[in-house]
Amino acid sequence: MVLSIPELARRLHVNESRARHLVQSGRIRGLRVGGRWIVEEVDASQYLPGRPAGRPLSERSAWQLMACFWDDSQSRPLPEYLAPSPVEQHRLKERISRLRDSPASLELLAAWLANRAEKLQFSSSPADLAELREDKRIHLSGVSHPWSGLLANSELEAYVQRDELEDIVKDWFLVEPSPGKRPNVVLRAAERIPDELPPLAVAVDLAERQGAREQQAAREILRTIHAH
Repeated sequence: MVLSIPELARRLHVNESRARHLVQSGRIRGLRVGGRWIVEEVDASQYLPGRPAGRPLSERSAWQLMACFWDDSQSRPLPEYLAPSPVEQHRLKERISRLRDSPASLELLAAWLANRAEKLQFSSSPADLAELREDKRIHLSGVSHPWSGLLANSELEAYVQRDELEDIVKDWFLVEPSPGKRPNVVLRAAERIPDELPPLAVAVDLAERQGAREQQAAREILRTIHAH
C-alpha cells in the first residue's frame, strides 16, 4: 500500500508541510511520481521521531558511494579494495538513484556518510600549519581543500589513514585543545584513503559546519557533481 503526503500526515499526526519535509529530506523514503510524493507503508512505519535523515552507512559503504561521484565527465572505476559484491552493487545503485532524486541530497548525504571516518580535533602551533599541509600522508579536505574556495589558512582539515594517525600526531606535536579553545586541526581517520579525494568527501565535511559560507560551498560542489 502506498500513501500520499496527506495520508502520511494523518498517519504520523503531523501537518502536511511536516510530512512533506520528512520525505523530501530523506527521513522517510519516498518516490516522486508525476510531481507528487508517494510513500510505501512499510517505509512510513519505520520512521521514528528524532531519527536522522538516513541510516548511516558503514565506513566501506560510505567510501564506495563517495567514489561514484566526480565533478567531471570522466568515469573512474572504484578502487580494487572498494570493489562491491553483487549485493553491494545493487544497494549502491539504489542509493545513487535516491541521491540524485532527492531535493535534500546534502542533508541525506550528511546522514549517510556520518561513519565515513573518525573525526579528531587537535591544536597545533599556527606556524606549523603551512608545512603540515605539505605532508604527503594527509589529504586536504573541507575548508582546506581548493574546491571549497574558502582559503582557511588559520586552520587545517584533512583525511588520514588510520594506521598513520599516531605518527602524524607525534611528528607534528598535535595535542588536545585546551578547554574553551577552538581546535585548529581536524583530522578524519579512515582505514584507507584514495589517492584522489572524492568531491563528496569535501562537500560533506563542509556541510557538517554551521557557517553559511561553508554550507554554500558544499551545495556548490554538489551542484557541480550533479551537472555531470
